[in-house]
Amino acid sequence: MKIWLRVLIDAVIVIVVLTIILGWRAIMPVRMSIYLFPSDIGLPYENIVLKTNDGKSLKGWFIPSKTGKGVIICLHGYPANKSDILPVVSFLYPDFSLLLFDFRAHGESEGKITYFGLKEFMDVKAAMDFIKSRERTKDNRIGIWGYSLGGAVGIIASAKYKGIDAIVTDSAFANFPEMVTHYYKNLGPLKYLFSALSRLLGRYILGADFIENSPEYFVDKITSPILIIHSVEDDFVPYAHAERLFSKAPQPKELWKVEGAHTGLDRAFTGEYQDRVLSFFKKYLEE
Repeated sequence: MKIWLRVLIDAVIVIVVLTIILGWRAIMPVRMSIYLFPSDIGLPYENIVLKTNDGKSLKGWFIPSKTGKGVIICLHGYPANKSDILPVVSFLYPDFSLLLFDFRAHGESEGKITYFGLKEFMDVKAAMDFIKSRERTKDNRIGIWGYSLGGAVGIIASAKYKGIDAIVTDSAFANFPEMVTHYYKNLGPLKYLFSALSRLLGRYILGADFIENSPEYFVDKITSPILIIHSVEDDFVPYAHAERLFSKAPQPKELWKVEGAHTGLDRAFTGEYQDRVLSFFKKYLEE
């Protein structure tokens, strides 16, 4: 009996230690280098620095359009940076000006810890403030295009702040605790234990419950039109997340079921994707 008790205690210790290690690595992502600049693909730009309400400096690019009537804030996923989505969103120019930046703890921006949406909505607010502070863009309508984590953060920011006129999300999650459980899916029943411990660790280190960065509890509060794009083949963020977001979002809303992997976004280089997203933004940002 004592042997089995000791084995159980050792197993619990191993699980706790592994959860701490994996959790710590998750909230402190390896920074990926900036490998592509707007000038590399023929786009004009200026380097900008955004300042968040909690004092973080975020590095970004502003790509001004001489003819566009709106500005689209483009939000990258995790763990990535602005250069990863640059070729994906470049088709939106010159119909619109673009603003890309690195979330806190990513790319060239300040911060050591990522909060998975618990604080990143303030990063979006800093981008909105930048647009409104400039004479040339202060009266422009603002859109958001967000991928994965960026899409989730875009929904939360749109619910918290006025001034977002259209949202497009691609592969956004609806519930973050469920994402944590899904992350450990290969561990069988143990995934629930790892998930519970991760949530507890998150409360201790990040000072908030992961339920507070779950877009499905915010999407009903947005006042802007939303286009939700999600692949039925997504094995990282299941398609059911998109269905739940869509069911809770107010009108006007659209859900576009696509195919392909979670990563890569090859669909974004197709004419169908570009036409659909561009038409959506033109409809609501050029009114």
